[in-house]
Amino acid sequence: MSKVLSVIIPTYNMEALLPRCLDSLLADEALESLEVIVVNDGSKDGSLGIARSYASRFPSTVTVIDKPNGNYGSTINAALPVAKGSYVKILDADDFNDTKALLQFLSALSGIDADLAVTHFTQLGSGGAKEVFKYNTMGKEPYEYGKVYEADDVLKDGYIRFFLMHAIAYRTDLLRNIGYHQSEGISYTDTELAFLPIFHIASLVFLDINLYQYNLDREGQTMNPVVLARSASQLEKVTDRLLEYYESHIAAVSEVRRAFMKQYIENRLRVMFKLHLLDMPRNSFNAEVFGAMFDKYMEACRRDGLSFKLYPDNKLLRINYITYWQKHRRRWPAALERCNSLLDKVVKWAYVKIYRR
Repeated sequence: MSKVLSVIIPTYNMEALLPRCLDSLLADEALESLEVIVVNDGSKDGSLGIARSYASRFPSTVTVIDKPNGNYGSTINAALPVAKGSYVKILDADDFNDTKALLQFLSALSGIDADLAVTHFTQLGSGGAKEVFKYNTMGKEPYEYGKVYEADDVLKDGYIRFFLMHAIAYRTDLLRNIGYHQSEGISYTDTELAFLPIFHIASLVFLDINLYQYNLDREGQTMNPVVLARSASQLEKVTDRLLEYYESHIAAVSEVRRAFMKQYIENRLRVMFKLHLLDMPRNSFNAEVFGAMFDKYMEACRRDGLSFKLYPDNKLLRINYITYWQKHRRRWPAALERCNSLLDKVVKWAYVKIYRR
């Protein structure tokens, strides 16, 4: 039986969590149609031994690639050329899949023909907190599950602003045909996987399956605010790659795709500015470093016709960060930042209670 799905698991020093990840995949009913590729990225702990033990137990399903450390993107680049599945999905070693949902996903993939499959995912926080993310807008789910849409018919409607790695699986041949290659030597390159191929997809399908279980409750997790602040330079390098790809491919796509990708890159620049101007601890903020990045990206905005504003997430304080920086070349006063942080928490709590399940 041919493999329906290849799951690539980038692994670096994950001996404590890799077994949970692998166990979530290797149900008896999944083995024939599933391929699991564990890429050991130069781990210094027992991750490689664990991966090889699973490969010996499940030789027709689990493959291990052992390579020197090259960071996240290098693991994808190592696995993609050898993947046998019709579709490919990334699963970080500290995360896991819902096993029942995986079986549903495999069944669904075997009966569809689309470049991109989009599922739900659960974000797991501290103290057992769970939040399910679906591609909806303010509680509305506008797409028929299981129906294959032409990509532009979805991208034109404004409901979807971006895709996240946890929710997507691509047709393997699509990634190979576009020569997909992820940046190496830095973290946060999963954003490239969620952005670059969208220029090329012709079709997509939404599936009512809550597959990926995204673990944020781990010390050192890359999305931890402290780690993010330390990694601002890596995020900037990823943003540079997205912008470079945008500029080299935008002229060749439809007007609908152009508008979607323009919105995406504007949002990415907004995220970068927000990281420095509000999210980053004040004692980590470097005005000179941010000023250079700000000027570089504002020049790109002028060059590419990009335009956006940056207001607080709570949408109650109507002070544009960008205008404030341009006028004062400094961040907001500390008292205003504390007030804004409190409002953000209150508004997010209310939103989750009303719209998320």
